[in-house]
Amino acid sequence: MDLPKTDLRLTLLVSFLAACGGVLGSALWYIQVIRGEDYERLATGNRIRLATIPAPRGTIFDRGGNILADNRPGFEAAVSLSEVSDKNKLVARLSEVLEIEPERIQARLDRFRQKPFEPVRLATDIGIARATVFAERSPEGEGVEVRVNPVRNYPYGPALVHLIGYVGQIDARELKRWGDLGYGSQDDIGKIGVEQSYDLFLRGVGGGEQIQVNASGFRDRILSSQDPQPGSNLHLAVDLKAQLILDEILEGRKGAAVVLDPRNGDLLALVSKPSFDPNLLVRPVDEEYLQEIFSHPDSPILNRALGGEYPPGSPFKLVVALAGFRAGKLNPEQTVTCTGLFPLGETVFKCWKEGGHGPLAFRDAIKHSCNVYFYRLGLDLGFDRIREAALLVGFGEKPGIGLTGEKEGFVPSRQWKKSALGEGWYPGDTANLCIGQGYIRATPLQLAGMGCVIASRGKLFKPRLVLKITNPKGETIEEFPTVIRREIRLPDRQWDDIWAGMYGVVNEAGGTGMLAAHSRITVYGKSGTVQMGAQPDYSTRAWFLAFVPTGERPIVLALILEEPGSGGEVAAPAAGEFLKKYYELGSQK
Repeated sequence: MDLPKTDLRLTLLVSFLAACGGVLGSALWYIQVIRGEDYERLATGNRIRLATIPAPRGTIFDRGGNILADNRPGFEAAVSLSEVSDKNKLVARLSEVLEIEPERIQARLDRFRQKPFEPVRLATDIGIARATVFAERSPEGEGVEVRVNPVRNYPYGPALVHLIGYVGQIDARELKRWGDLGYGSQDDIGKIGVEQSYDLFLRGVGGGEQIQVNASGFRDRILSSQDPQPGSNLHLAVDLKAQLILDEILEGRKGAAVVLDPRNGDLLALVSKPSFDPNLLVRPVDEEYLQEIFSHPDSPILNRALGGEYPPGSPFKLVVALAGFRAGKLNPEQTVTCTGLFPLGETVFKCWKEGGHGPLAFRDAIKHSCNVYFYRLGLDLGFDRIREAALLVGFGEKPGIGLTGEKEGFVPSRQWKKSALGEGWYPGDTANLCIGQGYIRATPLQLAGMGCVIASRGKLFKPRLVLKITNPKGETIEEFPTVIRREIRLPDRQWDDIWAGMYGVVNEAGGTGMLAAHSRITVYGKSGTVQMGAQPDYSTRAWFLAFVPTGERPIVLALILEEPGSGGEVAAPAAGEFLKKYYELGSQK
């Protein structure tokens, strides 16, 4: 007899469930009897990890909104020591994959052995190939976790490194200094430049997760979490176009250059050469590259624009002129005859031009950079008046840009020489000082600041590097106004005389800086050549100071090259090339 359809379906369902029950029973028997011990180990192998989530650093912009530093995602390798059974085997595997010496890996793991539940960051930006190796979860990679975290990115690499800087993992000295401000032992921190000086604004606040993972190292679930808070953004006064042009001109050379706005002291560009690529200073670090940066005889780590201290050479004659006008001892119409020689006691001081310049007044003395004229003027003024003028224009003190490595240069004093050398101050010392030689030292940033004094007719600005700080939403947190450090007051006719001399340097026949001339704009300049060391083994430094005071984009440029040749022959053409490209290509207001 046929069964009703409903009974047939019920019979089939019961048969199916019975079959499933048999399969399930067999599976349970296998798990409990055959693999019981293995699964018991896995069940009890769940662990808790405390994972930090780095905050994305704030973005750094130039004055036109171009990105100078931001973040990109990158793979990071971390190790949870509590999950490592054979550390030697793990170290060997890590060394092989990450291409880092075993000793470095071992030292890093030992440093954090007191925190076994906190993953130890070993290498950042390891690339997808290395990340894939660890993702395979081989026994040799026990305890290794690959995470995606923000990596600092510098789109223009070496072109801005001395200004922007770079980030790296905090060291013991930095942690001791900054630990009370919330820094942890595995945090990244700015090492030089803006990244260092404004790190507290840029770094943000890190987050974290409490994660339960199984014995295979995979996440089971997130027990608790706190999102990171991104850092604040910096908006710099830097003009990216000016920076890139200047960087290109100095590429392959040794020296530095600074561009300021004479209206407010805005830092438009700052270049130091040689430089290095900050993008390569992420882990795993190329040890050979790191050694080259910090040990190379040309010192690419040195920011020559802020920390290179040089004799200022003939541009210092402008300071002597200021001292002369302030003291009422400089008559710009009075002539001095230069024979090429200037006897002083038992010493004969020379002009750079053999045979001399003949009779010349103040403007031509600037134009031709006559040493004899300024020997006479300086000795008539006396050392103390010249020293006072040097201090007024900013020599002997830090300009105040606020970056690490900023130097104050050196302005000698009578007391210093007596104490340091056991000698009094001699007239010959004053003669050397008048042409920017001898004991005095200045940085390119200081010389640019002095140029602003002349271009602005008396204002010494604090260089303005940061215009404002904004939060991640774009709201302004803080703005930085123009700061005038001091002002030198002279009648306009005396500023006119200084300007006229500097005009002749660039734009008149016989001027020492004619190679800096521009066909469409008026350039004022002063060249300089200084000797470092003693003859016959001395080396030279070539200076050029220039300013364009009018128009929509006035600038001051101070440039020094550490190479043979005079300022007019070596530095003036480089300055002229910059001015040509800067004003032809346009820039940001």
